[in-house]
Amino acid sequence: MEPVRAPQRGRKRQRVLIVSLENKEPCSGAGLSLVTPKKGVFIGQKSANDEPLAGTVRVTDSNSLSLNCPINRPAVSVTANLANTVTGEYQHLFAFEHLQLSLPFNVRRIDQRLSLAPNGRWSKMNYLLDKDGLVNDFLKDFKRLTKINIRNKGKYFAAFDMVLANLFQADYESTQLLLSRQNGQYPKDNPAGIDNRTIASVTDYLADRGLIDLHIGRRSKDDKNSSWCLPLPPLVAILDRYDARIRLHEKTQLAVVRDGDKNPIKVYTNKKKRLALARYGKPVAQHYQTWLSHTATLDGRYLLPWLRRLFNWNMDLGGRFYGHYQQIPSEDRKRILIDGERTIELDYKAIHFALLYALEGLPVTTDPYVIDGHADIRSTFKAICLILVNVENVGSLKAAITVSGNPKIKQAAKEYKEKRHRYDYLRALKLKAKEPYKSEPVKNFIENIPDGAKGEELLALLLEKHEPIAHRFNTKNIGLKLQKLDSELMANVLIKLDGIPCLPVHDSIRCKVSDMGKVRRCMIDTFRELHGQDIVVTDDLPKRG
Repeated sequence: MEPVRAPQRGRKRQRVLIVSLENKEPCSGAGLSLVTPKKGVFIGQKSANDEPLAGTVRVTDSNSLSLNCPINRPAVSVTANLANTVTGEYQHLFAFEHLQLSLPFNVRRIDQRLSLAPNGRWSKMNYLLDKDGLVNDFLKDFKRLTKINIRNKGKYFAAFDMVLANLFQADYESTQLLLSRQNGQYPKDNPAGIDNRTIASVTDYLADRGLIDLHIGRRSKDDKNSSWCLPLPPLVAILDRYDARIRLHEKTQLAVVRDGDKNPIKVYTNKKKRLALARYGKPVAQHYQTWLSHTATLDGRYLLPWLRRLFNWNMDLGGRFYGHYQQIPSEDRKRILIDGERTIELDYKAIHFALLYALEGLPVTTDPYVIDGHADIRSTFKAICLILVNVENVGSLKAAITVSGNPKIKQAAKEYKEKRHRYDYLRALKLKAKEPYKSEPVKNFIENIPDGAKGEELLALLLEKHEPIAHRFNTKNIGLKLQKLDSELMANVLIKLDGIPCLPVHDSIRCKVSDMGKVRRCMIDTFRELHGQDIVVTDDLPKRG
Protein backbone atom coordinates (compact mmCIF):
# COMPACT_ATOMS: atom_id res chain seq x y z
CA MET A 1 0.00 0.00 0.00
CA GLU A 2 1.41 3.39 -0.96
CA PRO A 3 2.03 5.73 1.98
CA VAL A 4 -0.19 8.80 2.12
CA ARG A 5 1.82 11.97 2.44
CA ALA A 6 0.90 15.16 4.21
CA PRO A 7 0.83 18.52 2.40
CA GLN A 8 3.92 20.69 2.79
CA ARG A 9 2.37 24.14 3.07
CA GLY A 10 2.90 25.91 6.33
CA ARG A 11 6.30 24.34 7.01
CA LYS A 12 8.63 27.19 7.96
CA ARG A 13 11.36 25.51 9.99
CA GLN A 14 14.67 24.73 8.34
CA ARG A 15 16.44 21.43 8.83
CA VAL A 16 20.16 21.55 9.52
CA LEU A 17 20.97 17.86 9.60
CA ILE A 18 21.53 15.48 6.72
CA VAL A 19 20.92 11.78 7.12
CA SER A 20 22.21 9.48 4.41
CA LEU A 21 20.81 5.97 4.62
CA GLU A 22 19.60 3.71 1.88
CA ASN A 23 17.09 1.49 3.66
CA LYS A 24 14.48 2.50 6.24
CA GLU A 25 13.42 0.31 9.08
CA PRO A 26 9.98 -1.20 8.48
CA CYS A 27 7.18 0.01 10.70
CA SER A 28 6.52 -2.02 13.80
CA GLY A 29 3.24 -3.90 13.97
CA ALA A 30 2.94 -3.92 17.74
CA GLY A 31 0.91 -1.62 19.90
CA LEU A 32 -1.41 1.26 19.10
CA SER A 33 0.39 3.58 16.70
CA LEU A 34 -0.75 7.17 16.70
CA VAL A 35 0.39 10.28 14.99
CA THR A 36 1.22 13.80 15.92
CA PRO A 37 1.21 16.36 13.12
CA LYS A 38 1.25 20.09 13.49
CA LYS A 39 -1.37 21.63 15.75
CA GLY A 40 -3.85 23.96 14.09
CA VAL A 41 -5.42 27.14 15.41
CA PHE A 42 -9.18 27.15 15.35
CA ILE A 43 -11.00 30.41 15.87
CA GLY A 44 -14.74 29.92 15.56
CA GLN A 45 -17.82 30.92 17.47
CA LYS A 46 -16.39 29.24 20.56
CA SER A 47 -13.01 29.71 22.18
CA ALA A 48 -9.89 28.52 20.43
CA ASN A 49 -8.71 25.00 20.98
CA ASP A 50 -6.08 24.58 23.68
CA GLU A 51 -5.89 20.79 23.37
CA PRO A 52 -3.16 19.20 21.26
CA LEU A 53 -4.49 17.86 17.99
CA ALA A 54 -2.88 14.77 16.63
CA GLY A 55 -2.98 13.28 13.19
CA THR A 56 -1.67 10.34 11.25
CA VAL A 57 1.62 9.20 9.46
CA ARG A 58 1.04 6.38 7.00
CA VAL A 59 -1.65 3.92 6.00
CA THR A 60 -0.84 0.44 7.25
CA ASP A 61 -2.47 -2.93 6.90
CA SER A 62 -0.93 -4.08 10.18
CA ASN A 63 -3.03 -6.29 12.43
CA SER A 64 -2.13 -4.07 15.37
CA LEU A 65 -4.08 -0.96 16.31
CA SER A 66 -1.99 1.43 14.21
CA LEU A 67 -3.47 4.64 12.87
CA ASN A 68 -2.77 6.32 9.57
CA CYS A 69 0.06 8.77 9.83
CA PRO A 70 0.74 10.76 6.65
CA ILE A 71 3.77 12.86 7.56
CA ASN A 72 6.32 13.91 5.00
CA ARG A 73 8.90 16.38 6.21
CA PRO A 74 11.56 18.22 4.15
CA ALA A 75 14.62 16.14 3.39
CA VAL A 76 17.40 16.58 5.92
CA SER A 77 20.78 15.02 6.39
CA VAL A 78 23.75 14.70 8.73
CA THR A 79 27.41 14.30 8.03
CA ALA A 80 29.13 11.59 9.97
CA ASN A 81 32.88 11.46 10.30
CA LEU A 82 33.36 9.02 13.15
CA ALA A 83 31.88 5.56 12.91
CA ASN A 84 31.78 2.38 14.88
CA THR A 85 30.96 4.09 18.19
CA VAL A 86 27.59 2.35 18.06
CA THR A 87 26.81 -0.82 16.20
CA GLY A 88 23.63 -1.46 14.27
CA GLU A 89 21.52 0.13 11.55
CA TYR A 90 21.59 3.57 13.18
CA GLN A 91 25.31 3.62 14.08
CA HIS A 92 26.28 6.55 11.83
CA LEU A 93 23.71 8.79 13.51
CA PHE A 94 25.76 8.65 16.68
CA ALA A 95 29.09 9.45 15.04
CA PHE A 96 29.34 12.92 16.55
CA GLU A 97 32.36 15.14 16.31
CA HIS A 98 33.57 14.49 19.86
CA LEU A 99 33.61 11.33 21.88
CA GLN A 100 33.26 13.18 25.17
CA LEU A 101 30.10 14.97 26.30
CA SER A 102 29.80 18.53 25.03
CA LEU A 103 29.82 21.70 27.06
CA PRO A 104 26.33 22.43 28.39
CA PHE A 105 25.39 25.15 25.88
CA ASN A 106 21.93 23.58 25.59
CA VAL A 107 21.24 23.55 29.35
CA ARG A 108 19.90 26.59 31.21
CA ARG A 109 19.02 27.14 34.86
CA ILE A 110 15.82 29.16 35.12
CA ASP A 111 13.86 30.94 37.81
CA GLN A 112 10.19 31.83 38.04
CA ARG A 113 10.67 35.12 36.19
CA LEU A 114 12.65 33.88 33.21
CA SER A 115 12.35 31.24 30.49
CA LEU A 116 9.01 29.77 31.51
CA ALA A 117 7.55 27.37 28.96
CA PRO A 118 4.98 29.45 27.00
CA ASN A 119 3.01 26.41 25.82
CA GLY A 120 4.21 23.51 27.92
CA ARG A 121 2.56 20.13 28.43
CA TRP A 122 3.45 17.11 30.53
CA SER A 123 4.67 13.88 28.99
CA LYS A 124 2.22 11.21 27.93
CA MET A 125 3.84 8.37 29.83
CA ASN A 126 2.15 5.70 27.68
CA TYR A 127 3.53 7.08 24.39
CA LEU A 128 6.31 5.07 22.72
CA LEU A 129 8.24 5.12 19.44
CA ASP A 130 7.81 2.32 16.92
CA LYS A 131 11.59 2.18 16.32
CA ASP A 132 13.06 -0.17 18.92
CA GLY A 133 16.38 -0.38 17.05
CA LEU A 134 16.81 3.39 17.10
CA VAL A 135 15.89 3.59 20.79
CA ASN A 136 18.35 0.80 21.60
CA ASP A 137 21.21 2.60 19.83
CA PHE A 138 20.43 5.79 21.74
CA LEU A 139 20.69 3.72 24.90
CA LYS A 140 24.04 2.25 23.85
CA ASP A 141 25.45 5.70 23.13
CA PHE A 142 24.10 6.95 26.47
CA LYS A 143 25.76 4.11 28.36
CA ARG A 144 29.08 4.58 26.58
CA LEU A 145 29.31 8.32 27.19
CA THR A 146 27.81 8.70 30.66
CA LYS A 147 29.53 5.66 32.18
CA ILE A 148 26.40 5.07 34.27
CA ASN A 149 26.19 1.57 35.66
CA ILE A 150 22.87 0.47 34.18
CA ARG A 151 21.60 -2.44 36.21
CA ASN A 152 18.08 -2.31 34.78
CA LYS A 153 18.37 -1.87 31.03
CA GLY A 154 14.60 -2.17 30.59
CA LYS A 155 13.98 0.88 32.78
CA TYR A 156 16.29 3.10 30.75
CA PHE A 157 15.03 1.71 27.45
CA ALA A 158 11.46 2.54 28.48
CA ALA A 159 12.52 6.06 29.52
CA PHE A 160 14.29 6.72 26.21
CA ASP A 161 11.33 5.31 24.30
CA MET A 162 8.84 7.53 26.12
CA VAL A 163 10.95 10.72 26.08
CA LEU A 164 11.77 10.46 22.36
CA ALA A 165 8.11 9.87 21.48
CA ASN A 166 7.01 12.90 23.48
CA LEU A 167 9.74 15.09 22.00
CA PHE A 168 8.60 14.03 18.53
CA GLN A 169 5.05 15.03 19.40
CA ALA A 170 6.19 18.32 20.97
CA ASP A 171 7.94 19.23 17.72
CA TYR A 172 4.81 18.71 15.65
CA GLU A 173 2.62 20.56 18.13
CA SER A 174 5.07 23.43 18.68
CA THR A 175 4.87 22.83 22.42
CA GLN A 176 7.45 22.42 25.17
CA LEU A 177 7.81 19.23 27.17
CA LEU A 178 7.46 19.83 30.93
CA LEU A 179 9.64 17.72 33.23
CA SER A 180 9.87 16.95 36.93
CA ARG A 181 13.35 16.31 38.32
CA GLN A 182 12.10 15.40 41.80
CA ASN A 183 12.19 11.86 43.14
CA GLY A 184 9.16 9.73 42.41
CA GLN A 185 6.98 8.81 39.44
CA TYR A 186 4.34 10.61 37.41
CA PRO A 187 1.12 8.95 38.62
CA LYS A 188 -1.09 9.16 35.51
CA ASP A 189 -0.97 6.54 32.74
CA ASN A 190 2.54 5.34 33.56
CA PRO A 191 2.36 1.64 32.61
CA ALA A 192 6.14 1.19 32.52
CA GLY A 193 6.62 2.79 35.96
CA ILE A 194 9.26 5.26 34.70
CA ASP A 195 10.68 7.44 37.49
CA ASN A 196 11.56 11.14 37.24
CA ARG A 197 15.26 10.74 37.98
CA THR A 198 15.71 8.32 35.09
CA ILE A 199 13.93 10.79 32.81
CA ALA A 200 16.28 13.52 34.09
CA SER A 201 19.32 11.38 33.19
CA VAL A 202 17.94 10.82 29.67
CA THR A 203 17.18 14.50 29.05
CA ASP A 204 20.58 15.57 30.43
CA TYR A 205 22.24 13.22 27.95
CA LEU A 206 20.13 14.48 25.03
CA ALA A 207 21.00 18.08 25.94
CA ASP A 208 24.71 17.31 26.15
CA ARG A 209 24.47 15.68 22.73
CA GLY A 210 22.96 18.87 21.32
CA LEU A 211 19.67 17.14 20.53
CA ILE A 212 17.38 19.11 22.87
CA ASP A 213 17.28 22.54 24.50
CA LEU A 214 16.88 21.93 28.26
CA HIS A 215 15.71 24.49 30.81
CA ILE A 216 16.11 23.36 34.43
CA GLY A 217 13.84 24.95 37.02
CA ARG A 218 14.54 25.48 40.70
CA ARG A 219 14.13 22.47 42.95
CA SER A 220 12.18 24.11 45.78
CA LYS A 221 8.98 22.23 46.58
CA ASP A 222 7.16 25.57 46.59
CA ASP A 223 8.44 26.58 43.19
CA LYS A 224 5.92 26.35 40.38
CA ASN A 225 8.23 26.75 37.39
CA SER A 226 8.87 23.25 36.08
CA SER A 227 11.85 22.22 34.05
CA TRP A 228 11.16 21.90 30.35
CA CYS A 229 12.80 21.04 27.07
CA LEU A 230 12.21 21.11 23.34
CA PRO A 231 13.71 19.07 20.48
CA LEU A 232 16.39 20.62 18.29
CA PRO A 233 16.69 20.04 14.52
CA PRO A 234 19.31 17.26 14.79
CA LEU A 235 16.96 15.06 16.83
CA VAL A 236 13.93 15.89 14.71
CA ALA A 237 15.91 15.06 11.58
CA ILE A 238 16.83 11.61 12.89
CA LEU A 239 13.23 10.82 13.83
CA ASP A 240 11.92 12.18 10.53
CA ARG A 241 14.42 10.29 8.40
CA TYR A 242 13.36 6.99 9.91
CA ASP A 243 9.64 7.72 9.67
CA ALA A 244 9.30 7.44 13.44
CA ARG A 245 5.75 7.12 14.68
CA ILE A 246 4.12 7.16 18.07
CA ARG A 247 2.23 4.22 19.48
CA LEU A 248 0.47 3.52 22.72
CA HIS A 249 1.92 1.19 25.30
CA GLU A 250 0.36 -2.25 25.04
CA LYS A 251 -1.02 -1.90 28.57
CA THR A 252 -2.90 1.33 27.78
CA GLN A 253 -6.53 1.10 28.84
CA LEU A 254 -9.10 2.00 26.20
CA ALA A 255 -11.80 2.31 28.86
CA VAL A 256 -10.90 4.04 32.13
CA VAL A 257 -12.69 4.70 35.43
CA ARG A 258 -11.74 8.04 37.03
CA ASP A 259 -12.06 9.33 40.57
CA GLY A 260 -13.53 12.67 41.68
CA ASP A 261 -10.31 14.48 40.68
CA LYS A 262 -10.43 12.91 37.20
CA ASN A 263 -7.43 10.68 37.96
CA PRO A 264 -7.57 7.11 36.60
CA ILE A 265 -8.43 4.53 39.21
CA LYS A 266 -5.96 1.64 39.38
CA VAL A 267 -6.82 -1.40 37.31
CA TYR A 268 -9.40 -3.55 39.06
CA THR A 269 -8.01 -6.59 40.87
CA ASN A 270 -11.45 -8.17 40.77
CA LYS A 271 -11.45 -10.34 37.63
CA LYS A 272 -15.15 -9.82 36.90
CA LYS A 273 -14.81 -6.02 37.03
CA ARG A 274 -11.58 -6.09 35.01
CA LEU A 275 -13.19 -8.11 32.22
CA ALA A 276 -16.28 -5.88 32.26
CA LEU A 277 -14.11 -2.79 31.81
CA ALA A 278 -12.24 -4.47 28.96
CA ARG A 279 -15.58 -5.18 27.24
CA TYR A 280 -16.48 -1.51 27.49
CA GLY A 281 -13.30 -0.75 25.56
CA LYS A 282 -14.13 -3.03 22.62
CA PRO A 283 -15.97 -0.35 20.59
CA VAL A 284 -12.84 1.81 20.90
CA ALA A 285 -10.62 -1.00 19.60
CA GLN A 286 -12.97 -1.56 16.67
CA HIS A 287 -12.97 2.18 15.99
CA TYR A 288 -9.15 2.03 15.68
CA GLN A 289 -9.36 -0.89 13.27
CA THR A 290 -11.79 1.02 11.05
CA TRP A 291 -9.41 3.98 10.81
CA LEU A 292 -6.49 1.84 9.64
CA SER A 293 -7.31 2.65 6.02
CA HIS A 294 -8.89 6.11 6.36
CA THR A 295 -7.76 9.64 7.16
CA ALA A 296 -9.39 12.72 8.69
CA THR A 297 -8.12 16.22 7.83
CA LEU A 298 -8.97 19.82 8.65
CA ASP A 299 -7.58 22.55 6.42
CA GLY A 300 -4.87 20.20 5.17
CA ARG A 301 -3.83 19.01 8.63
CA TYR A 302 -4.31 15.42 9.71
CA LEU A 303 -6.43 14.78 12.79
CA LEU A 304 -6.07 11.92 15.19
CA PRO A 305 -9.43 10.09 15.27
CA TRP A 306 -8.63 7.93 18.29
CA LEU A 307 -10.96 7.69 21.28
CA ARG A 308 -10.94 6.75 24.93
CA ARG A 309 -13.95 5.80 27.03
CA LEU A 310 -14.11 7.51 30.45
CA PHE A 311 -16.29 6.50 33.40
CA ASN A 312 -16.74 8.41 36.65
CA TRP A 313 -16.25 6.64 40.01
CA ASN A 314 -17.65 3.34 38.68
CA MET A 315 -18.84 1.70 35.47
CA ASP A 316 -22.45 2.79 36.06
CA LEU A 317 -21.70 6.51 35.64
CA GLY A 318 -20.45 8.32 32.55
CA GLY A 319 -18.72 6.18 29.95
CA ARG A 320 -18.68 8.66 27.08
CA PHE A 321 -16.11 8.53 24.27
CA TYR A 322 -13.51 11.32 24.22
CA GLY A 323 -11.04 12.34 21.52
CA HIS A 324 -8.81 15.33 20.72
CA TYR A 325 -10.85 16.36 17.68
CA GLN A 326 -13.89 16.97 19.91
CA GLN A 327 -12.14 20.11 21.20
CA ILE A 328 -12.52 21.70 17.76
CA PRO A 329 -15.43 24.20 17.76
CA SER A 330 -18.54 22.94 15.97
CA GLU A 331 -18.26 25.54 13.22
CA ASP A 332 -14.73 24.43 12.40
CA ARG A 333 -15.69 20.75 12.50
CA LYS A 334 -17.83 21.40 9.42
CA ARG A 335 -14.59 21.71 7.42
CA ILE A 336 -13.31 18.27 8.43
CA LEU A 337 -12.77 15.91 5.50
CA ILE A 338 -12.71 12.13 5.69
CA ASP A 339 -10.65 10.54 2.91
CA GLY A 340 -10.82 13.93 1.19
CA GLU A 341 -14.63 13.94 1.16
CA ARG A 342 -16.92 16.54 2.73
CA THR A 343 -18.54 15.50 6.00
CA ILE A 344 -21.81 16.02 7.85
CA GLU A 345 -22.65 15.83 11.56
CA LEU A 346 -25.74 13.83 12.50
CA ASP A 347 -27.17 14.64 15.92
CA TYR A 348 -29.73 12.96 18.17
CA LYS A 349 -32.31 15.64 18.90
CA ALA A 350 -32.80 16.37 22.63
CA ILE A 351 -31.15 13.04 23.46
CA HIS A 352 -31.49 13.23 27.25
CA PHE A 353 -35.18 14.13 27.14
CA ALA A 354 -35.72 11.31 24.66
CA LEU A 355 -33.98 8.90 27.05
CA LEU A 356 -35.96 10.10 30.09
CA TYR A 357 -39.27 9.68 28.24
CA ALA A 358 -38.15 6.27 26.95
CA LEU A 359 -37.52 5.17 30.56
CA GLU A 360 -41.22 5.88 31.15
CA GLY A 361 -42.16 3.97 28.01
CA LEU A 362 -43.20 7.17 26.23
CA PRO A 363 -42.15 8.87 22.98
CA VAL A 364 -41.22 12.55 22.66
CA THR A 365 -44.12 13.95 20.64
CA THR A 366 -43.30 17.69 20.71
CA ASP A 367 -40.27 19.95 20.83
CA PRO A 368 -39.16 19.66 24.50
CA TYR A 369 -37.91 23.24 24.49
CA VAL A 370 -41.14 24.90 23.26
CA ILE A 371 -43.63 25.93 25.97
CA ASP A 372 -47.18 26.86 24.98
CA GLY A 373 -47.53 30.62 24.94
CA HIS A 374 -43.75 31.14 25.13
CA ALA A 375 -42.51 29.90 21.75
CA ASP A 376 -40.60 33.16 21.30
CA ILE A 377 -38.14 32.24 24.06
CA ARG A 378 -37.35 28.66 23.00
CA SER A 379 -33.64 29.39 23.33
CA THR A 380 -34.21 30.34 26.97
CA PHE A 381 -35.89 27.05 27.83
CA LYS A 382 -33.30 25.07 25.88
CA ALA A 383 -30.49 26.67 27.88
CA ILE A 384 -32.29 25.83 31.13
CA CYS A 385 -33.06 22.25 30.04
CA LEU A 386 -29.43 21.51 29.23
CA ILE A 387 -28.60 22.31 32.87
CA LEU A 388 -31.73 20.73 34.34
CA VAL A 389 -30.77 17.24 33.11
CA ASN A 390 -27.40 17.52 34.86
CA VAL A 391 -28.13 19.35 38.11
CA GLU A 392 -28.84 17.69 41.46
CA ASN A 393 -30.01 20.86 43.19
CA VAL A 394 -32.91 22.59 41.46
CA GLY A 395 -32.80 25.37 44.06
CA SER A 396 -29.36 26.48 42.85
CA LEU A 397 -30.62 26.39 39.26
CA LYS A 398 -33.52 28.69 40.16
CA ALA A 399 -31.11 31.16 41.71
CA ALA A 400 -28.78 31.02 38.69
CA ILE A 401 -31.68 31.75 36.32
CA THR A 402 -32.78 34.78 38.37
CA VAL A 403 -29.21 36.14 38.59
CA SER A 404 -28.73 35.63 34.84
CA GLY A 405 -31.72 37.93 34.22
CA ASN A 406 -29.93 40.79 36.00
CA PRO A 407 -28.70 43.36 33.40
CA LYS A 408 -25.54 44.10 35.42
CA ILE A 409 -24.59 40.42 35.51
CA LYS A 410 -25.31 40.17 31.79
CA GLN A 411 -22.88 43.01 31.13
CA ALA A 412 -20.23 41.41 33.35
CA ALA A 413 -20.68 38.09 31.53
CA LYS A 414 -20.36 39.84 28.16
CA GLU A 415 -17.14 41.57 29.20
CA TYR A 416 -15.70 38.32 30.53
CA LYS A 417 -16.61 36.52 27.31
CA GLU A 418 -14.76 39.14 25.25
CA LYS A 419 -11.67 38.93 27.48
CA ARG A 420 -11.78 35.15 27.39
CA HIS A 421 -11.99 35.10 23.61
CA ARG A 422 -8.95 37.38 23.44
CA TYR A 423 -7.08 35.17 25.90
CA ASP A 424 -7.90 31.99 23.94
CA TYR A 425 -6.86 33.69 20.71
CA LEU A 426 -3.45 34.66 22.09
CA ARG A 427 -2.88 31.22 23.60
CA ALA A 428 -3.77 29.57 20.31
CA LEU A 429 -1.05 31.70 18.71
CA LYS A 430 1.42 30.53 21.39
CA LEU A 431 1.60 34.01 22.92
CA LYS A 432 1.67 34.81 26.61
CA ALA A 433 -1.63 35.95 28.06
CA LYS A 434 -3.16 36.39 31.52
CA GLU A 435 -6.30 34.36 32.09
CA PRO A 436 -9.22 36.72 32.92
CA TYR A 437 -10.86 36.55 36.34
CA LYS A 438 -14.27 34.88 36.42
CA SER A 439 -16.56 35.98 39.26
CA GLU A 440 -19.05 33.60 40.90
CA PRO A 441 -22.15 35.14 39.24
CA VAL A 442 -20.43 34.89 35.86
CA LYS A 443 -19.49 31.25 36.53
CA ASN A 444 -23.17 30.42 36.99
CA PHE A 445 -24.42 32.69 34.20
CA ILE A 446 -26.96 31.18 31.77
CA GLU A 447 -27.28 32.60 28.25
CA ASN A 448 -30.56 33.80 26.72
CA ILE A 449 -32.38 34.57 29.99
CA PRO A 450 -34.76 37.59 29.54
CA ASP A 451 -34.20 40.67 31.68
CA GLY A 452 -35.93 40.41 35.04
CA ALA A 453 -36.80 36.72 34.61
CA LYS A 454 -37.55 34.68 37.73
CA GLY A 455 -36.06 31.21 37.99
CA GLU A 456 -38.98 29.74 39.93
CA GLU A 457 -41.50 30.84 37.30
CA LEU A 458 -39.56 29.52 34.31
CA LEU A 459 -38.80 26.19 35.99
CA ALA A 460 -42.47 25.77 36.94
CA LEU A 461 -43.45 26.10 33.27
CA LEU A 462 -40.87 23.47 32.25
CA LEU A 463 -41.83 20.98 34.95
CA GLU A 464 -45.50 21.36 34.05
CA LYS A 465 -44.77 20.57 30.39
CA HIS A 466 -42.62 17.56 31.30
CA GLU A 467 -44.78 16.26 34.15
CA PRO A 468 -44.30 12.54 33.11
CA ILE A 469 -40.55 12.76 33.78
CA ALA A 470 -40.46 15.55 36.38
CA HIS A 471 -39.75 13.08 39.20
CA ARG A 472 -36.42 12.14 37.59
CA PHE A 473 -35.03 15.68 37.80
CA ASN A 474 -33.17 16.84 40.91
CA THR A 475 -31.91 13.29 41.63
CA LYS A 476 -28.43 12.08 42.52
CA ASN A 477 -26.00 11.66 39.61
CA ILE A 478 -28.75 12.28 37.05
CA GLY A 479 -26.29 13.74 34.54
CA LEU A 480 -23.79 10.87 34.78
CA LYS A 481 -26.54 8.26 34.63
CA LEU A 482 -27.86 9.82 31.43
CA GLN A 483 -24.31 9.89 30.05
CA LYS A 484 -24.06 6.15 30.70
CA LEU A 485 -27.26 5.63 28.68
CA ASP A 486 -26.18 7.81 25.76
CA SER A 487 -22.67 6.27 25.78
CA GLU A 488 -24.12 2.75 25.56
CA LEU A 489 -26.26 3.96 22.68
CA MET A 490 -23.18 5.36 20.92
CA ALA A 491 -21.18 2.19 21.65
CA ASN A 492 -23.83 0.07 19.90
CA VAL A 493 -23.93 2.47 16.96
CA LEU A 494 -20.14 2.34 16.55
CA ILE A 495 -20.17 -1.47 16.61
CA LYS A 496 -22.81 -1.56 13.87
CA LEU A 497 -20.89 0.98 11.78
CA ASP A 498 -17.88 -1.34 11.57
CA GLY A 499 -15.84 -0.34 8.51
CA ILE A 500 -17.44 3.12 8.14
CA PRO A 501 -15.06 5.88 9.29
CA CYS A 502 -16.80 8.31 11.61
CA LEU A 503 -16.03 10.76 14.40
CA PRO A 504 -18.44 10.53 17.36
CA VAL A 505 -19.00 13.64 19.51
CA HIS A 506 -21.01 12.33 22.49
CA ASP A 507 -24.56 12.31 21.05
CA SER A 508 -23.63 13.09 17.44
CA ILE A 509 -21.55 11.52 14.67
CA ARG A 510 -19.58 13.21 11.90
CA CYS A 511 -19.28 11.07 8.78
CA LYS A 512 -18.82 11.35 5.02
CA VAL A 513 -21.77 12.86 3.16
CA SER A 514 -21.87 9.68 1.08
CA ASP A 515 -22.35 7.63 4.29
CA MET A 516 -25.05 9.92 5.69
CA GLY A 517 -27.98 7.62 4.90
CA LYS A 518 -26.37 4.53 6.43
CA VAL A 519 -25.28 6.35 9.57
CA ARG A 520 -28.64 8.10 10.11
CA ARG A 521 -30.57 4.83 9.71
CA CYS A 522 -28.17 3.06 12.09
CA MET A 523 -28.61 5.77 14.75
CA ILE A 524 -32.42 5.65 14.56
CA ASP A 525 -32.62 1.85 14.47
CA THR A 526 -30.23 1.43 17.40
CA PHE A 527 -32.22 3.82 19.59
CA ARG A 528 -35.41 1.94 18.78
CA GLU A 529 -33.81 -1.44 19.55
CA LEU A 530 -32.45 -0.28 22.91
CA HIS A 531 -35.31 1.93 24.09
CA GLY A 532 -38.37 0.97 22.07
CA GLN A 533 -39.06 4.47 20.77
CA ASP A 534 -38.43 6.50 17.63
CA ILE A 535 -36.14 9.52 17.71
CA VAL A 536 -35.31 12.41 15.39
CA VAL A 537 -31.77 12.68 14.00
CA THR A 538 -30.86 16.15 12.69
CA ASP A 539 -27.90 17.28 10.55
CA ASP A 540 -25.80 20.41 10.11
CA LEU A 541 -26.31 20.86 6.38
CA PRO A 542 -27.20 24.46 5.43
CA LYS A 543 -30.96 24.98 5.51
CA ARG A 544 -32.61 26.25 2.35
CA GLY A 545 -34.74 29.37 2.48
